Amino acid sequence: MKTNSPPLTEILYNDGSIFLLIRPLRKEDAATLNTAVHESIDNLLPFMDWAHGELNEESQLYRISDSQQNYLKGLEYDFAVFDKSGDFLLSASWHPSKTRNKKCFEIGYWTHVKHCNKGLATLVTKILTFTAFEFMECDRVEIGCNKANAASKKVIEKCDFIFEGEIRNYFSKPAEKMLKNNYCSERTYLLFGLTRDDLLDIPWYLKIKKYVKIS
Repeated sequence: MKTNSPPLTEILYNDGSIFLLIRPLRKEDAATLNTAVHESIDNLLPFMDWAHGELNEESQLYRISDSQQNYLKGLEYDFAVFDKSGDFLLSASWHPSKTRNKKCFEIGYWTHVKHCNKGLATLVTKILTFTAFEFMECDRVEIGCNKANAASKKVIEKCDFIFEGEIRNYFSKPAEKMLKNNYCSERTYLLFGLTRDDLLDIPWYLKIKKYVKIS
C-alpha cells in the first residue's frame, strides 16, 4: 500500500516495564536475522513457506535490500523489533492489503523462539495497529492466519480483531517435499479486521497511546 505519509524512522514503546524498539530492517541485521531464523526453524516450518527455501546470510541481505527499497517507496514496511539491550525479539511487517482499500495494512509477524510465550507478538501487533491508524492514516487494518495456527489465532483474538470469515484454498497446494518437511497441509485462511469505527470498543487502544513514541 502506497501512502502519502513519510516513512517511519522508528517506533519506541516504553511502559516502565517493557521497552521495545521497532525500526526498519537494515543490512547489518542480516546475520542476526539468519541466526534467529535457524534457531526458530521448527516453529517456522509449519506455516511459513519461505522457511522451506534457501536460508543464509546472503539471502537475508537480498531480502533486506529489496525491503529497504519498498520501504522508501511506501509500498510495504518490514521491521525488526529489539529490547533495551539490543536483543532481537521478532520480525513484523505491514503489507499491502489484498482488499481494494488503499488505506489498509495487513500485519504479519514471527517471534524468535527464545522470546515466544511472553506476549510480545500480541504487544507488537497492538503497537503496529495503533500506529497504522494514527500515523499512517489507515482506515482499516487486517490480520490473518492459517486455520491450523492456534498460536497466531490466539494473538489476533487478544488484540480484539473482529473475525470476518474463512477463505478456502487461500494458500497454494504445498509440494510433497514441503509436507515431508513439516509444512502444514491446511489451506484455509482466517481473516480478521478492524476499522476506525471499531476503535472505541477496543479497551487497549488508548492505553497504548500513552507509551508509544513515533518518529
